[in-house]
Amino acid sequence: MVGSDIWQSQEEKSHRTLLLKRAKEAATSQDVFLFLVAFRILNALSIKTFFQPDEFFQSLEPAWQIAFGDHSGVWITWLQEWENQLRSAIHPTIFALVYWLSSCLSNLLQLSPHIRAELLLAAPKATQAVFAAIGDYYTWKLGERVYGGGSNEAWATV
Repeated sequence: MVGSDIWQSQEEKSHRTLLLKRAKEAATSQDVFLFLVAFRILNALSIKTFFQPDEFFQSLEPAWQIAFGDHSGVWITWLQEWENQLRSAIHPTIFALVYWLSSCLSNLLQLSPHIRAELLLAAPKATQAVFAAIGDYYTWKLGERVYGGGSNEAWATV
């Protein structure tokens, strides 16, 4: 009886190894990218702890002002840096577009103020999650190039 338990265990390991190998071979680049985007967005929207570097807010504040105007109640930190153009406006402009599109969508769908607020909170998180997924994807692609396609080392980068 003990010998058959060991045999089943080895058989199960062999089966799992075979399934894992098939999954690695079947995964296309598009599948990996879509998984990473879904994972990052789920992660960004479900984590309830609070850690956001200053740089994140220092791009959202000007983005809000770009999207909704000077009298929208935004508090611009590091005002001198923005006024003297010591920081690039590219990153905040991306988020300004996200805010503007989210606002237009909420107006088009006639969302309640509460849901509109939730959308405006989630939109930059989802956008940043897509940026992170793109970084993850290209790290995986680099791992595949360095260690070989389908290698454990390349998959470990994901």
